Amino acid sequence: MPKPLATAAIIMIALASGACSSTDRRPAPLPAAGQPLPPAGSSTLGGQPGASVAAQAGSVAPLGGTGGSCNASAAGSVVGQLATSVAADEAKQATGAEEVRILFPNQPITQEFIPGRLNLETNDENRITSVRCG
Repeated sequence: MPKPLATAAIIMIALASGACSSTDRRPAPLPAAGQPLPPAGSSTLGGQPGASVAAQAGSVAPLGGTGGSCNASAAGSVVGQLATSVAADEAKQATGAEEVRILFPNQPITQEFIPGRLNLETNDENRITSVRCG
């Protein structure tokens, strides 16, 4: 009796591990050294159509935004202010951001880039130290 049970367990493990691997979406190979990268937004780098080269490399977006609905440089007036809802609303109106996130020191934050989100980074005194989109 133990032999059929062991066989069934092996089959289940093989099926489960096979379900995690997919051969229908393999990443496109990177260009050879010295070859130019495809333009941003038109590549299939990493198997994701339309993915930009910068996003694949894990680079940080510039402070002025990247074509989304957020312009961080317009919120320079809130730097140095206390991080209150009034300051967040002022920054949101000035930048055209869809949402505002206040980031406190040592706070765990998500790493996804959202072009329409404004991030207000604060110090230990709850004063806004920098403003960035994403």
